[in-house]
Amino acid sequence: MKKLRGLIATILIGLFSPSHAQYFQFSQYNFSQQRINPALVGNTRHTTVSLLSRTQKTGGDFNIMSNFLSATYPLLNSSTGKPWSGIGITVMDDRSGGIFKTQEAALSYALHLRIDRFQSLSLGFKGVFQTKSISLDGYNTSRQYVPDRGFSNSIANGENIAELRETYHTFSAGLYWQRVDRKEMKIAYWGVSLFDFNKPKDNFLGSTNNLSSTLIAEGGFRVYQQRELSVFPEVLVTSNSGNVTINTGLRFQYEIKPMPNQASSARIDVLTKYVPGRSGIVGIQFHRENFSFGASYDFPFMVSNTGNLGALEVGLEVRKLISTRNEKYRAKRAKEIEARKKATKAIALKNSAKNKTLDSLKAISVENRMTDSTSIKKLIVVQQFDSTKLNYEANAGKLNQEPYLVEKITLRFQFKFNSADLDNDSEDFLNELSKTLETDPRLQIKIIGHTDNVGSHKFNEHLSLKRAEIVQKFLTTRGLSQSRVTAEGKGMSQPLTENETEKGRAANRRVEILLFRN
Repeated sequence: MKKLRGLIATILIGLFSPSHAQYFQFSQYNFSQQRINPALVGNTRHTTVSLLSRTQKTGGDFNIMSNFLSATYPLLNSSTGKPWSGIGITVMDDRSGGIFKTQEAALSYALHLRIDRFQSLSLGFKGVFQTKSISLDGYNTSRQYVPDRGFSNSIANGENIAELRETYHTFSAGLYWQRVDRKEMKIAYWGVSLFDFNKPKDNFLGSTNNLSSTLIAEGGFRVYQQRELSVFPEVLVTSNSGNVTINTGLRFQYEIKPMPNQASSARIDVLTKYVPGRSGIVGIQFHRENFSFGASYDFPFMVSNTGNLGALEVGLEVRKLISTRNEKYRAKRAKEIEARKKATKAIALKNSAKNKTLDSLKAISVENRMTDSTSIKKLIVVQQFDSTKLNYEANAGKLNQEPYLVEKITLRFQFKFNSADLDNDSEDFLNELSKTLETDPRLQIKIIGHTDNVGSHKFNEHLSLKRAEIVQKFLTTRGLSQSRVTAEGKGMSQPLTENETEKGRAANRRVEILLFRN
């Protein structure tokens, strides 16, 4: 029994000695970003909650169970809608065979500097409260063996070694740069961070050593793109007490375009990584706008590793888009305006007399809505106004009759991001509209383009004007006089609905046609 106690003590000292305390990393480290770099906290417009669980088999006939829970919240610039800082919290529980246990809780904060529209540089800090413990309650000895029954935990194991516990605080910092495309997807990034730089005293088993600091570096970039497929070489380097672990390989990203009845796209990531001296890693992840799910498996590769005979990881993340106060106010105002418009429309439809032009336009919109009941590519909203009510204003003692609004048509084309192209159904509708407008030369047309809130105000104003001018050009090339058609761009200033989802942003990418009669 003395030899057994000596063996256990030797194992414990070897496992927990600072010279061997390598900083642990998950294979799917995109689900545990705060363990990589605290500067990653809140660098998107989404608040997130992530859970990552890992089960690892060892040659010691026991499993290592690791669970990591994290949450982040971005703080947005009210004018640009971009995150200027973010906060995050994490909780981790790591258990080895019921004997060794590590638990920690952490708080992170990051500042984000916008270099330009597509680049940002972030600085983050993290504080960790960690507890390590060893308990022989989960260790079985011969005293607990019952013939014909096996080991019984109801019998004391005969060991008098009390539970050993160690608690300390550590601090970390990191720097992170990234470049994104127009869809806010990363195309290049690098980061460096230093964990446990305060080197707290590691007094486990009476030791007077200090906990070693850990240096982490990561990087990746898009090296290939062909249609929906992109390839990213990536590397993660962890250095601690002279031990260096390298996780390197390729991530294959495939974008799944949305179906006609879907609001947003999705993507699939395939992971192929290699950790020299430890294992190979394969994994697959599925990402949508509001959630991600992934699974990976570590396996011995080109080396015999008794510490890792195979590890399964499962990760889940849920996200919600955060809106600024200005965006919430505009969305609320848009709902109120829309409600008033519906009330005005109901009164106008009830009291106004239908004329030939209005009947023709309504017939076109109804026919266009019925072209495909299973896949509607645009929604046409016709607002009719009382043609008997005229608007006047006083001018130098005289009353001048102003043009009055006859009709308002809202066209929600399937505009893609940064696109002003018209689809076939939209062109068919505009062809019919131009023919109807030719029958009444008194009608004046005003076209107003709108966008979602992705991008800067200046960019969206230009894009909305471009969309309006596309419709204007289409109508004038069909014979309408240019003096009858004007175009204007409102950008993202007048949303119909909130921009929190892809469905809402798609609804805001629209063109409005106002018909006036002199």
